[in-house]
Amino acid sequence: MKAKHSLIACASLLLAGCADNVVYQADTTIPNGAWENTLKPSFSFDITDTLNGHNVFIDVRHTGDYAYSNLYLFVDLEGPGSRTKRDTVECLLADPLGRWHGKGTGFIFASRTRDAKVLYRMGNRFPKAGRYTITFEQAMRDNPLPGIIDVGVSIERGKQ
Repeated sequence: MKAKHSLIACASLLLAGCADNVVYQADTTIPNGAWENTLKPSFSFDITDTLNGHNVFIDVRHTGDYAYSNLYLFVDLEGPGSRTKRDTVECLLADPLGRWHGKGTGFIFASRTRDAKVLYRMGNRFPKAGRYTITFEQAMRDNPLPGIIDVGVSIERGKQ
């Protein structure tokens, strides 16, 4: 019986330790599963640790019917003092053989959905403590872009 309690305690600590790495995570639903280029999801978060690196991920949820193996985004990162940095990011959603990256999560409208977590910045050091805002704009030629269900951002503490 004591071993069972120890096992449960160890599992709880492991799960709590993993959750501590997440600094921020949020997503927004794309209306009707078709991303209009005028929709620019924005996420604001606070950073207090400017010494250690953070891994920043772009989270994309799409249907198996999404027509492309990638997704181009314009990504704006605004920090304290209104300094903005713009990047063009290619999110690879499938390998060259057409197999989706990420993991499946079930069925929506009879289409298999996929969750892709795309590394945007690894070991990123935020220069100032304060409020940051990251904004995504789809940069594909299709408007609206069908097959994208939601998009978000995850920020995790880097390995020390």
